[in-house]
Amino acid sequence: MKRSLNWARRKTMSLKPRALNTRKHRLQKQSPCFNQAKHNKYSCSPKSGSEPHYAPSRYNDNKLVQETHNCYSYGADVLDPNQLIQCLDKPKCELRYHQPGGTKGMAKRLEQASARSCPSVENLMTMDIPDIKRTTFKARCKRGSSKIALVVHPGEDYHFYRQDADGMWSHKDGANTVKRYDAKGRPIWNPETAARNYRPKSFLNYRDFCGFYCMPRNRTLKLARSD
Repeated sequence: MKRSLNWARRKTMSLKPRALNTRKHRLQKQSPCFNQAKHNKYSCSPKSGSEPHYAPSRYNDNKLVQETHNCYSYGADVLDPNQLIQCLDKPKCELRYHQPGGTKGMAKRLEQASARSCPSVENLMTMDIPDIKRTTFKARCKRGSSKIALVVHPGEDYHFYRQDADGMWSHKDGANTVKRYDAKGRPIWNPETAARNYRPKSFLNYRDFCGFYCMPRNRTLKLARSD
C-alpha cells in the first residue's frame, strides 16, 4: 500500500513530467444520490449545481499526477502542472504535496503533531481560501461553491472528501488513487457516517470529524507546498 499520509513528504528519485490527461471523462454509473426518490434509504446532501464531476482518471491515469496530488489538491479540484516538475532533473528530490497554509508559508506547522487537529487544519485551510464557508450536511452551498468535508487522525494526519455532481462523495488519500468508497469498501454518501478507521491494514483512524465546508468552484484555486 502506498503511503497515504497527506501532510508527509515522499522521497523519490527525479521524475520526468508527462502531459496532463485533458480528454473528457465519463461519469461512473448512476449513484443512489442521483435519484433519491427511487433510493429513499439514503439521505443525500443537497447540491449547489457547482459540484465537480467524478472523473477519477483525471488523477489516476497519469502516474506522476497521482503521486504529486493529495486529498487537499483533490478536494479543491486542483491539478497543478508545477507539481509535476518539482523534481525534474533533481536527484534524490522529495516530492511534496499541497498543504493547508502553504500559500502563506504556514504549512510547516503541520510538522508538529499538535497541529494535526481539526482547529489547526481548518485555520490553515482558511489562510489559503479565505472565502471558504462552514456549512452542514443538510444545507445547500451557494452556486459557485460545493461541499467538502475534513476529518483528522489526531496527531497523525488530516483528510478531505468532496461531493461530486451526482451527490456521492469521493476522496484521494496521499499518493493513492481517487476512489469513492470508505474504509469498509462501501460507497460514501455522507463522510461523517462513513467508515474512516483503516486499521489493521494501516495505522490511520480518522476518528475526528471536523465539519463540512463550501469550497469555491467559480475560479481556479491556488494551493502551495510546504517548502
